[in-house]
Amino acid sequence: MSIVPINEGGGGASDSLWWDPMDRLLNDTPFPFSSAISSFVHDVDLGFGSSLNSRLDWRENSRRHVWKVVLPGFTDEDVLVELQDDRMLQVSLESGNFMSRFKIPEDADLQQLKATMNHGVLLVTVPKLQSALPNVRVVEIEGSG
Repeated sequence: MSIVPINEGGGGASDSLWWDPMDRLLNDTPFPFSSAISSFVHDVDLGFGSSLNSRLDWRENSRRHVWKVVLPGFTDEDVLVELQDDRMLQVSLESGNFMSRFKIPEDADLQQLKATMNHGVLLVTVPKLQSALPNVRVVEIEGSG
């Protein structure tokens, strides 16, 4: 398996399509988006001369962390998502041909971790702990007109 960083200075139409499901999850907050983005392409040998071109990305905002794993041609029945000791999240194919592990940040609420999969795209979301959120409230403005 090879891991190659992508999107090092680019951007373009394919990037906006790539992030559409994540953007909906991450843009429901009035806070500016701050992100440390990891983006990798995994070329996985499936045997018999075929390979799987998968992609793994991570983003965060003030409310949650979101991981996106693209596994073309696979369904939720083919994919295993495991939360292991020491906040380690493992995503793998049941066939054993793909596995990726990453550590969940300390500010994540592991009890609220969720995974959904549609059309070969796995989204793993975990909200941040309430104490990690900034203390912001809206103040009503009173006036006469």
